[in-house]
Amino acid sequence: MTDKFFTSMSEFSIHIEALAAELSMTHLEALNHFCEETGAEYDEVAALVSPTLKQKIYEEAVKQYSMPKMTAVQLDDC
Repeated sequence: MTDKFFTSMSEFSIHIEALAAELSMTHLEALNHFCEETGAEYDEVAALVSPTLKQKIYEEAVKQYSMPKMTAVQLDDC
Protein backbone atom coordinates (compact mmCIF):
# COMPACT_ATOMS: atom_id res chain seq x y z
CA MET A 1 0.00 0.00 0.00
CA THR A 2 2.72 2.52 0.91
CA ASP A 3 4.60 1.95 -2.33
CA LYS A 4 1.68 3.67 -4.11
CA PHE A 5 2.42 6.83 -2.14
CA PHE A 6 6.23 7.00 -2.13
CA THR A 7 8.91 6.02 -4.59
CA SER A 8 11.89 6.15 -2.23
CA MET A 9 13.00 6.11 1.40
CA SER A 10 14.06 9.72 1.00
CA GLU A 11 10.63 10.84 -0.18
CA PHE A 12 8.93 8.96 2.67
CA SER A 13 11.32 10.39 5.28
CA ILE A 14 10.69 13.93 4.08
CA HIS A 15 6.95 13.32 4.40
CA ILE A 16 7.26 11.93 7.96
CA GLU A 17 9.54 14.79 9.05
CA ALA A 18 7.09 17.35 7.66
CA LEU A 19 4.19 15.57 9.34
CA ALA A 20 6.01 15.53 12.68
CA ALA A 21 6.77 19.26 12.43
CA GLU A 22 3.29 20.18 11.24
CA LEU A 23 1.51 18.27 14.01
CA SER A 24 4.12 18.94 16.74
CA MET A 25 4.79 15.26 17.39
CA THR A 26 7.78 12.97 17.49
CA HIS A 27 8.88 11.10 14.39
CA LEU A 28 7.60 7.82 15.86
CA GLU A 29 4.22 9.41 16.58
CA ALA A 30 4.18 10.72 13.00
CA LEU A 31 4.84 7.18 11.70
CA ASN A 32 1.99 5.84 13.81
CA HIS A 33 -0.27 8.65 12.64
CA PHE A 34 0.61 7.91 9.02
CA CYS A 35 -0.26 4.22 9.47
CA GLU A 36 -3.56 5.02 11.15
CA GLU A 37 -4.57 7.58 8.53
CA THR A 38 -3.61 5.53 5.48
CA GLY A 39 -4.26 2.02 6.74
CA ALA A 40 -0.66 1.08 5.97
CA GLU A 41 0.79 -1.90 7.81
CA TYR A 42 3.76 -1.29 10.10
CA ASP A 43 5.77 -3.91 8.19
CA GLU A 44 5.28 -1.97 4.96
CA VAL A 45 6.29 1.30 6.57
CA ALA A 46 9.37 -0.21 8.21
CA ALA A 47 10.81 -0.94 4.77
CA LEU A 48 10.61 2.78 3.93
CA VAL A 49 12.27 4.11 7.09
CA SER A 50 15.69 5.48 6.13
CA PRO A 51 18.73 5.11 8.37
CA THR A 52 18.59 8.85 9.08
CA LEU A 53 14.94 8.70 10.15
CA LYS A 54 15.71 5.60 12.23
CA GLN A 55 18.46 7.55 14.01
CA LYS A 56 16.12 10.48 14.72
CA ILE A 57 13.51 8.11 16.19
CA TYR A 58 16.19 6.49 18.32
CA GLU A 59 17.51 9.84 19.59
CA GLU A 60 13.98 11.01 20.47
CA ALA A 61 13.34 7.76 22.35
CA VAL A 62 16.58 8.04 24.32
CA LYS A 63 15.73 11.62 25.26
CA GLN A 64 12.02 11.11 25.96
CA TYR A 65 12.13 7.74 27.70
CA SER A 66 15.63 7.78 29.19
CA MET A 67 16.53 4.65 27.23
CA PRO A 68 20.09 3.37 27.42
CA LYS A 69 22.17 4.35 24.41
CA MET A 70 23.03 1.57 21.97
CA THR A 71 25.85 1.22 19.50
CA ALA A 72 25.22 1.54 15.77
CA VAL A 73 25.48 -2.24 15.40
CA GLN A 74 22.80 -2.80 18.04
CA LEU A 75 20.57 -0.16 16.40
CA ASP A 76 20.84 -1.88 13.01
CA ASP A 77 19.47 -5.08 14.57
CA CYS A 78 16.24 -3.31 15.58
